[in-house]
Amino acid sequence: MLRWRATVLAVSLFLAPGAGLLAAGQTAASPGATLSGEVVDLACYIGHGGKGETHKSCAVKCAAMGQPVGLLSSDGRLYLLVADHVDSGPYEKARKLAGEQVEMKGEVAAKDGISALTVKDVKKK
Repeated sequence: MLRWRATVLAVSLFLAPGAGLLAAGQTAASPGATLSGEVVDLACYIGHGGKGETHKSCAVKCAAMGQPVGLLSSDGRLYLLVADHVDSGPYEKARKLAGEQVEMKGEVAAKDGISALTVKDVKKK
């Protein structure tokens, strides 16, 4: 009986780290999400915390130059914004709202530590 328990424990310890790695690398999608926050240019936000009203003109310039943009949600989470393959219009509209407070609808997915929002709809608050 003791040998059986030891075998079960050993197998559990062997498999547990692999299960965690699989979960960490998986894509988790959440369709129909609605998020609020600020559209930030990721170069400035990640590089030096650029956000808010004092950074708005820079965010607009960086987004216009093609820098990637994200949504800094009201709960402090950062989402990379990506275009829907079928309709990129809402994503393009979001890019033009750099530095603004917005409400977005779309699909949230996460993989390898990065969260992304496929933009389906956006409106300025």
